[in-house]
Amino acid sequence: MLEQKRQRLLYVEDNINHILINYLKRYFSNIYVANNGEKALAIYYDKQPDIIITDIEMPKMNGLQFISKIREENDLTPIVIITDYSSTEYLLKAVELNLVKYMIKPVDTKRLQGVIDRCYKKIESRNSTIIRITQHHIYDTSHHILTYNDKVIPLTLIQRTFLNLLIKNRDRIVSYVEIENYIWGDKVMSDAAIRSLVYDIRQIFHRDILQNISKIGYKINIS
Repeated sequence: MLEQKRQRLLYVEDNINHILINYLKRYFSNIYVANNGEKALAIYYDKQPDIIITDIEMPKMNGLQFISKIREENDLTPIVIITDYSSTEYLLKAVELNLVKYMIKPVDTKRLQGVIDRCYKKIESRNSTIIRITQHHIYDTSHHILTYNDKVIPLTLIQRTFLNLLIKNRDRIVSYVEIENYIWGDKVMSDAAIRSLVYDIRQIFHRDILQNISKIGYKINIS
């Protein structure tokens, strides 16, 4: 984990869990607290926290609306949802918001520690352009070059675009809607087209590095 107490946390929940906040103090230099989305958004603009943990159901502005406002201008800040709600509707909406984790209450502190670890690593890797996808495959996100044991592997434009999207969002599931908008733009993404693209990527890496989440999207599994 990155050095503790260097990052700032924004914690958002209508019924604030003070026990959990006390636990989180060991990992953050400052913890800002809000009990609704509107107040949280004001704190976010003022304090620019490094990591956000938020509930969903809150007065004035719910958690998903709050996150959507942030994602309109910032896709990098690690965000974790902690909620009582496990409905498919909420989950599908959350998938498109580039979350680090969607956690169901009650929260196990060991699991939460692992999630904070992931948030820290995400912050740490923001400026890294060299990604080791497998033991032998390395992808340079700055120059869009894939190598296998230092030998360049040619990629088509659509393959590079797909890899860029998945690697950029490697901590989460990338939804079918995101893939369609990012790669095909105004055109319709057919089932055959996405299956063919996924097949080609798997053949390039000689292994199944792409995980399909039924009816939701894909996630890249990086070594």
